[in-house]
Amino acid sequence: MTIGGGAIGVFFAAAGSGFAALVGKPLAPLAVGLGAITLAYAIHEVGLIRLPVLGREWQVPAHWLRNSFYRSAAVFGGTVGLGIFTRVPFASLPILFAWLFVSGNVAYGALAGLVYGAARAVSIYSTSNIEGPEQLVELNERLMGIAPSLHQITGLALATFAVYLIIAPALP
Repeated sequence: MTIGGGAIGVFFAAAGSGFAALVGKPLAPLAVGLGAITLAYAIHEVGLIRLPVLGREWQVPAHWLRNSFYRSAAVFGGTVGLGIFTRVPFASLPILFAWLFVSGNVAYGALAGLVYGAARAVSIYSTSNIEGPEQLVELNERLMGIAPSLHQITGLALATFAVYLIIAPALP
């Protein structure tokens, strides 16, 4: 997941860098527009409106787990790290992709993607000592129980980032 996250971060930042090289650096209008979209997704995260979030509901096929667990884990981790082929539970992912495009900084894209991929992998790392299906169900219930609080925190973080994006072009 972590490597996949880094790869997709580099991809979006490099695409933004290429775009800026072609059309100049229209950072201010893009930042303000992204700020407005980010604010809308902040409101989505706290549950006041519903917006579509990039992603699919795809999960690991059962035959992957039966046939070569480690290879399957690597393939699945790589695709989950990309963030767009599986369920995306938080609206911060499309905002991150858009910001990496707007910033066009490939090193920042790699770092941000790696951090995001590692954060997404925490739930998988937490299953390393699971010994049976009952423990896995219990862990899933605990994670689902804290999800509403995490959405509130994400909404606050997105709102703060939206304000920064909107006022950043006016800053010295």
